[in-house]
Amino acid sequence: MTFETLDYYVMKTLDDLESWEYPSLPLKRDGKNLFIGSGNASSVAGIFAKKFGGNAVSIANYREYLSSQSGSDFASINIINASGGKDGVNMASFLKQNGFNFNLLTCNPQPPAGEFLPKENIFIFPSFVEPPTYNVSTYASMIYAIMKERVADIKEKIRTMEIPDLRKYKFIFFVAEDKYELPAIMSARKVGESLAGLGSAGEGISSAQHGMIVHENDNRLDFCMNCETGTKNVYKLEIQSYLGLVMSAYYIIGKNQTESDMGNIMKNYQSTAQKLGWKFNKVW
Repeated sequence: MTFETLDYYVMKTLDDLESWEYPSLPLKRDGKNLFIGSGNASSVAGIFAKKFGGNAVSIANYREYLSSQSGSDFASINIINASGGKDGVNMASFLKQNGFNFNLLTCNPQPPAGEFLPKENIFIFPSFVEPPTYNVSTYASMIYAIMKERVADIKEKIRTMEIPDLRKYKFIFFVAEDKYELPAIMSARKVGESLAGLGSAGEGISSAQHGMIVHENDNRLDFCMNCETGTKNVYKLEIQSYLGLVMSAYYIIGKNQTESDMGNIMKNYQSTAQKLGWKFNKVW
């Protein structure tokens, strides 16, 4: 099976976002909202927490966090899971078993996790079918639905930006203005998911100044999102937009993908899904 590189899906998504219809979420700004996600969905959960207030937790710590709380401690609990399957099934099962009321925010009209909650608590965001691990349209749809950032500005940024050769380096360090740390983390994860052999990390500039950027490294590219590092090998990306930073970085990553990268994705994803028993109710 062959499929397009990441940049193709970035542009296809940007062409569709403004025409899609989005669910109406029963969320009000409240410090007691909770958003749960795994992988890049945990960063999207963080963006939801920025918009609606409250906290975001990940697959690594949600059980521990919830076990220390009672249902009355939350204004809302929300699982963010594009496929509505995989880790979302275990999350939903855990929440139901422990007596929590919760919502599922997904892009799958038939989510396997849906068996654990009423239909009225399932909110379907529009997307289109993509290769495994890509999740461009899914999470872009969720971010756009709540942030409503200008798509035209994002397209213009992508149209005019230079495309760096990421393969010149061994490590890509996404450093962002603190406000935009989550897009930096999402971008770093996408390098790991999409470009074989490249190391990556992402964090806000305040954290970065305590460690990595004090060490010059000819093999590292500092990918600066709305910030300055003062280091040697720098690529600057400036756009005041959560969605814009994510989509621009994903576009650049896609332009650096090879056929070998894409072959690895399909082969390894299928074997991992089988080993872990992931459920989808959806094909790509």
